[in-house]
Order: sequence, then C-alpha cells, then structure tokens
Amino acid sequence: MRPSIQLWQWPNILAIDATLIAVLWQLGLARALNTEIGWAASAVLGLSVWLTYVADRLFDVRSREKTALFSLRHQFAKQYHHILWRVWFVLIAMNLLIARQLTAMQLKNGALLLIFCLLYTASNQKLSRYFFPKEICVALIYTSGIIIFIPVAYPLGFFGVFALLCLLNCLMIGAKEKVIDTNLRIHSVTALIAEGCLTPLALIGAGLAIWRGGVLWLGLALSFGLLGLLHGLRKRISMETFRVLADATLVLGALYALGFNGSNG
Repeated sequence: MRPSIQLWQWPNILAIDATLIAVLWQLGLARALNTEIGWAASAVLGLSVWLTYVADRLFDVRSREKTALFSLRHQFAKQYHHILWRVWFVLIAMNLLIARQLTAMQLKNGALLLIFCLLYTASNQKLSRYFFPKEICVALIYTSGIIIFIPVAYPLGFFGVFALLCLLNCLMIGAKEKVIDTNLRIHSVTALIAEGCLTPLALIGAGLAIWRGGVLWLGLALSFGLLGLLHGLRKRISMETFRVLADATLVLGALYALGFNGSNG
C-alpha cells in the first residue's frame, strides 16, 4: 500500500523545491552584486531546472514497475508519467518562448548550459548502471545555472563554495537513499564517500562562508550549518523527510541572503 503524501512533501515530489532554490539563490546573488537580471532570466532558470529534474525522474522509472520503486517522487512519476510528459513538452515550449526575452549574452550562456544539461541527462541514464559522478555533475551544472545570467562579474569564490554546498546536499541525500540507488542500479560518488566526513565538510564550508563575510555569504553559512546539523541527526529522520529538510536548508539560506539589503557580496 502506497503511503499517503503529506502536504509538505509535494514541493519535493513535484520538483518545485529544486526550482525554488535555484531562483532564490540567483536573485540573492544579483541583489548582492547590485545588478538586475530581468524576469525572463529567472523564469528560464526555474523552468530549466524543473525540466531537467522531471526528465531525469521520468527516464529513471520508464522501464520499472511501480512496485519496484521505493521513493514517493519515483512512484508519483511512474503513476502520472503520461501527464508529466505532456506538461513537460508544454513547459519546454514555454521556456523557449520566454528565452527570446533574454539578452544576447544570456541567451548564449543559456544555450551552452542547455547542452551540458542534455549531455548530463543522457550520460547519467547510460552510464549510471556502471558508474557516473552524478552528484558532482549536478553541483557544477546547478551552480552554473545560477551565475550564467548575471551580467556583471561575480566573486569566483561563490562558485566554488556554492558548488560545495550543492555537492554536500546531493551526497547527504544519496547516503540516506542508498536503498533507492541500489534498487535502481545506480552507481555514483556517494558510495565512495564516508558518511562521517560529510558533517565536518559542511562545518568547514560554513566557516569559509563566515570568514568571507557579507549577507550573501552568511546565507551560505546558514545553509551549510543546517545541512551539517541535519546530517548529524540523520538516523532519527525518515528517508522522505530527510530529503525535504535537506532541500529546505538551501531555501532558508537563500531567503536569508535575499531578505537583507546592503550586502556587497
């Protein structure tokens, strides 16, 4: 019997949380740099993140029975795959139309990122049964998506620190969901990383962000700290709840960074 889905789980099941995280951090970075990116850049980023996440899930479940899927998001994708594919094609068409509002620089960078997203999806589906560093790829592509539409120079340190935050988020979720990856025959970086080192790495990331200073960086420090705390309590938290809370830590950090004015990044 399929467990009932709680209201607070829907953003994760529908991949809305990943979309929200990307847009909020993009806006937080733009505000910290005192620049404007335009509504189209945020819309294209949000839609692109959603399209990538949902396509990955739909490909994951396409040849598997629903009874063999252990996560709520995969069960949902399997049950409603026909509807999700229809929505997917409608939204990709909408995304392409909105992209016409981007500047030449934004359009060029967005097209380049799209190529990497397509390569990631194809490579992950083809190679994950053997080995594919999906967590590293997701962290790099996700971070790139946040910065590519920014029209001014950004601090290079932000790319590295935010990519580390995304990587730890993926690794911690992957460690908690090992049974799912095993069932889906997915082999990734998570299996090579000792779980005990993830919390110290999160604390190191928080320390680096605090040392850098500024509201944007304190938002990063908040996410690192909450993520490290969550991982330390992982044995007391169910798998589905852990995933939702892990993504919530990135939302809270972004809201902190976005909610304060006067930061210079």
